[in-house]
Amino acid sequence: METPEAPVADPIELRSAAKAYKNLSHQNAAWQQLQERLRTNDPEALREFAELFRADPPDKGTASPSPGRVTNPLKVPYFPQLDNGPEGWRQCQTSAIAMCLAYLGTPNIKDDTNYLKVVQRYGDTISQQAHILALKALGVRARFRQNMTQGELLGELKGGYPVAIGILHHGPVSAPKGGGHYITVIGHTDSQWIVHDPFGELDLVNGGWAKRGGTSGKALRYSFRNTNPRWLCDGPSSGWGWSFS
Repeated sequence: METPEAPVADPIELRSAAKAYKNLSHQNAAWQQLQERLRTNDPEALREFAELFRADPPDKGTASPSPGRVTNPLKVPYFPQLDNGPEGWRQCQTSAIAMCLAYLGTPNIKDDTNYLKVVQRYGDTISQQAHILALKALGVRARFRQNMTQGELLGELKGGYPVAIGILHHGPVSAPKGGGHYITVIGHTDSQWIVHDPFGELDLVNGGWAKRGGTSGKALRYSFRNTNPRWLCDGPSSGWGWSFS
């Protein structure tokens, strides 16, 4: 008869504990206790942690941007999708995510074709599951969401993270439709999203494209008024998007 295995405890996530820190007395006591145990049992690990935690991040290409160095718009490279070959016209999601990855300094992702090769190992460019597996393989912390709000998107940008969002690009803004299109939001004004659109420049009012290809989709200003109805199609908490915070 086999001996039952002891239950495995949930992994401890120190990063989550740090986010809850409010300088309360019991929290300070907990950190002090952890510090003393590390100092006693593994002083080198404590020293390495302290040095890494206090270190300044590089100016760009970091997976954890420093709020003190966040710019508006973020300095995200622009990758057009139409130069990716005969299937480039359908690779907006890949190009939009690749811009985020290159900005975050993901190893070996210098442009969208680098990322496309990883995606194709797991499925088609339009498949969210293929992207989930590709991002996991790259070691990237990412979430595909279908319930984002305008406030959450602004919060991601404030934290130094671009977001690839999915919008409906056909039909008038009063009744948008279509299979969907992905753009990368890199900043904002009081009334506009600043975006890299990998296909070109959208006609936000009427639907379709005003310009295509080249750098025509770089650092565009898409108004909240005419973009949000295409993104928040089912209400204020219905935005599709890839977040990397």
